[in-house]
Amino acid sequence: MASIRDIAKEAGVSPATVSRVLNQDKKFSVRSTTRERVMEVVRKLHYDPREHREMVQSLPHRDRELIVLCSLTSSQETRDLYFATIDEGIHEEAATLAIKIGAFVRFPNPDFDYQTVGKFDGVIIIGTFSERFLNSVYSCNRNLVVVDEYRYFDQFDLVRNNYHAETERALNMLYRQGHRQIAFIGGAINQMEKTGITGEQITDIRTTAYLNWMQIHHLRSKNLTTDWSTHEGYQAMEEILNSNTIPTAVVVASDQLAIGAYRSIQLHHLVIPEDIEVVSFNDSQVASYLVPSLSSVHAPSSEMGRAAVRLLLDRWRNRRTVPWQVVLPSKLMARESTVSNN
Repeated sequence: MASIRDIAKEAGVSPATVSRVLNQDKKFSVRSTTRERVMEVVRKLHYDPREHREMVQSLPHRDRELIVLCSLTSSQETRDLYFATIDEGIHEEAATLAIKIGAFVRFPNPDFDYQTVGKFDGVIIIGTFSERFLNSVYSCNRNLVVVDEYRYFDQFDLVRNNYHAETERALNMLYRQGHRQIAFIGGAINQMEKTGITGEQITDIRTTAYLNWMQIHHLRSKNLTTDWSTHEGYQAMEEILNSNTIPTAVVVASDQLAIGAYRSIQLHHLVIPEDIEVVSFNDSQVASYLVPSLSSVHAPSSEMGRAAVRLLLDRWRNRRTVPWQVVLPSKLMARESTVSNN
C-alpha cells in the first residue's frame, strides 16, 4: 500500500506538497508540471486514500475537517525550516488519515472571525499567540491543539519539544570540558494577535534554561536577546566579542543566529572550536555544511506536527476532554564546532 512518503520520494517533492495536491488546496501555489508529476505518481503507485480510512473507521460516518492557524508569514516560515517542517508533518499526517485541512490561516489577519473555527472539527495552532487569542479560539472550538507552546495551559492539548532539557545538556557538556565563560544568544518570542504583534514578549525556554543553569553553577551569565535573523546573530556576537571578557563557548538559540555568529567570530580571527565552541538549535540543513560543521540540537519538528493531528484523532475517537501535553525528545548532534562528541 503506497503512502504519502512513497509518492513524495518518487515525485521528488515534499510530503506536504503531495498532501496539498491531493487535498486540492487552492491557496497552495505549485507549478502545473509539479502537480501533474505528483498525480502521475499517484496513478502509477495506485494510491487510494480510502485505504487509510481504517485508522478513522470508529469516527462518525462523515469526513473530518480541521483548520490550521499560524503566527508566521510564508516568508518567515521559509527562512525557518523548523516551523515549515511542523507544517509538513501536519499536512502529511492529515493526508495519511484522510482528514481534510479545510483552511490554513496566517496572521496577522484583522478580518479573521473567531466563530469560523467553530465550523471545523478541530483546530491546530502553530506558533505563539496571546493568551487572549487562544482563549477566544478555545471558546469557539474545544478541539484545540497548540504546537510549539511552552507556557502552561490546562484547557487544551499542547505539543512541544524538550529544548529546556537539551539546553541544560549542552551546557553540562561544555562545563565538563572546563568552560566557565559561556555566553548565550537568544531570540525574542513575540505574541501574535489578530491584528499583529502585541508588543508583549515571552522569554524563550532556551534563555530561561541558560539563566537558571548559570545561576545554579554560580557563573556570570552573558545573555543577549535579539531578533531571529542572521544579521542579528552577527551583531550579538560582535557585542560579545567586543566586551571585556571574551567567552570560551557560546550557545545560540537557532542555526540562523549561529550563521551570523560564525561570521563575527571569523572576522575577529578566532578559531572554532579551539578559541570558542559553538552550540546551536534546530539542526537545519545548513548546520552540517558550515565550516566547521555546526553542533546543533535536532528537534522532531515533523513529528510534532504529526502528533498534533493524532491528538485531534484521539479526541474524536475517544471523546477525550482531559487535555494532554506531549513532549517529544530532541537530540544534540555534535559536530566540529564542539570538542566533545558526547
